[in-house]
Amino acid sequence: MNRQSDSAPAKKGGLVQCIVVVAAACLVHGVMQGVHDNYGIMLSGLLETTGLDYASISFCIGVGALVYGFAQPLLGILALRKSNAFVILLGIVFTVTGLIITPLCRSFLPLLLFFGLVLPFGTTGLCFGIVMGAITPVLGERRAAAISGVIQASAGVGDALMSPGLQALIGRFGVQTAMGSLTVPFLIMIPVVLWLGRLNRKNTAAERATEQRESLGHMIRSALRDRDYRLLVIGFSACGFNMSIIESHLFSQFLSYGIPGSAASLALTAYGIATMAGAAAVGFLGVKFRMKNILGSVYAMRVLISLGFLLLPKSTPFAFAATALLGLSGDSTVPPTSGLISKKFGAEKMAVLYGFSLVSAAASFSIREGSVS
Repeated sequence: MNRQSDSAPAKKGGLVQCIVVVAAACLVHGVMQGVHDNYGIMLSGLLETTGLDYASISFCIGVGALVYGFAQPLLGILALRKSNAFVILLGIVFTVTGLIITPLCRSFLPLLLFFGLVLPFGTTGLCFGIVMGAITPVLGERRAAAISGVIQASAGVGDALMSPGLQALIGRFGVQTAMGSLTVPFLIMIPVVLWLGRLNRKNTAAERATEQRESLGHMIRSALRDRDYRLLVIGFSACGFNMSIIESHLFSQFLSYGIPGSAASLALTAYGIATMAGAAAVGFLGVKFRMKNILGSVYAMRVLISLGFLLLPKSTPFAFAATALLGLSGDSTVPPTSGLISKKFGAEKMAVLYGFSLVSAAASFSIREGSVS
């Protein structure tokens, strides 16, 4: 769609520009995911400072999960009308506000507002679809497809660094200082995002002028008329359902097989490492092979692993092998899914349509959780 963007990084300072853009995208997405995935750690500190019970704070986290899923296409259309950099800056403002004010809440309604609405809305503005929509016009679709796996893998790096760090800060200084310290990397992002916004204006001004009048409803209806997009949405729904089972119940399932808890924990560590490796590898494979074939192969791998759980003897070596393979296929669906959407509908619409496909995954997760409870 934006053929000129493929050559943009080849201009003066192109290599340095590419590196900085990718590093900025990894920082934004990795730190956001580190915050988004550590609400459970924050919960332990908020129990002491807010005076609320576990159920009330958990309810706020549940509301936040819905906000994170359903706000993505809405912020995607805002990115289409304004810019992806504008939405990222908006996300930084909301995230920083939520991180600062949440520990000061002493009753349920303020906590629901800032921890259940403001903070997750802010992290939504820094999600994968928005970040990819910001860098694709700068890097070009081919380069962005290759780099998408690295950016998705940065989420795991953010978790690995921020989870123990946040836990240690809460234990030593309290939740207010710990959550306040998380605002520092977000504030550092601001000048980088402003620079990225200037690059985007050079690459996408003409396209946005012709596309900004298209409504969210019309855009989604048009996409749903496309058979390939419908299949992507269905596949992502199944992926969300599958991943929710893995991440919520795999540990207890290993225990039920008689596998020691220490071994099961180490197996899940292997899962996290393999998830990052798989996402990065698939991104680069997308440059040499057709993305739909890669995506189909990842889903086929999931089927084979599931058959292994049914047919193979359960042991500690099986646990490590199975979780490693599950990790390789875990986030590996994200780069080809986003790449196919970007290639078919354009980088400017990718944030909206990828966000809508993620809503289907969030819905399948909610349905599964509701059936379990």
